[in-house]
Amino acid sequence: MAILYTDVALNQKQNVNFPGFPGQLTLTTQPGSQNNPLVEGGAEIIGTYTWTGAEAQYDIINIGILPAGSIVQATEITVNSGTTAPAVTLTVAIGDNDLALLSAQPIPNPMVPVDTSPLAANQAPLWVSGTVYALGNVVYDATSSPANQVYTCIRATTSAQTTAPHSDATYWIANQVRYSSSINIAGANGNVVSATGTQFYGGPLSVLPYSTVPGQAALGATANQIANSQYQIQQHTWAQAVILTISTPVAGTVSVFRIPFLQAN
Repeated sequence: MAILYTDVALNQKQNVNFPGFPGQLTLTTQPGSQNNPLVEGGAEIIGTYTWTGAEAQYDIINIGILPAGSIVQATEITVNSGTTAPAVTLTVAIGDNDLALLSAQPIPNPMVPVDTSPLAANQAPLWVSGTVYALGNVVYDATSSPANQVYTCIRATTSAQTTAPHSDATYWIANQVRYSSSINIAGANGNVVSATGTQFYGGPLSVLPYSTVPGQAALGATANQIANSQYQIQQHTWAQAVILTISTPVAGTVSVFRIPFLQAN
């Protein structure tokens, strides 16, 4: 599995949201280099990926950074292609890797400290067989394909549930496919809309630290509130496309991913 990047994703840093060019004066005393305002992003990520011809099944394309506190407008996601078809066959799913392993998170800014306190856990815990999980709990699955993918609980479990999240669609949804299930983007001049995209469970009523504590939901939240809450991004994270099927990718062709989002706070 390879990790690939759009033009925007290659030029973004995590936790840097004041525009400015590296080395120039900025309106903030925040240490470290600043993002070029052209790749800072607004209410929509527009990332262009140039195919190399070496892509393979389950490769992941990092499209751009989704900021903490945002909600993706899943049903408005589109993927456009250029005048040349990017592959003979090509399907992708679209999601994110919110609360994934730190090694999979956006390009770090070394000047910004990472909060590692117990009440601000910054990655999902490992799924444990037989553990009771609540709606909105987030885990990573060491046996998924690709490995260590993140899943959100969509139905409260009991100690009787021993099937790993990647094989249990009744109780878990993979974060990497939650904005769109498989869509065919192989055609030239394409404009493909996301399929079966949704916001999912566990939004503002189940944010950190509740989302990472097995069996725990936000105090005072009813089951109906949690079940109908839109999913709010909890850490700066990558919007991603995972390649489900591919054959004969064409080097030099492009696909443009458009990911609209709203600020939830």
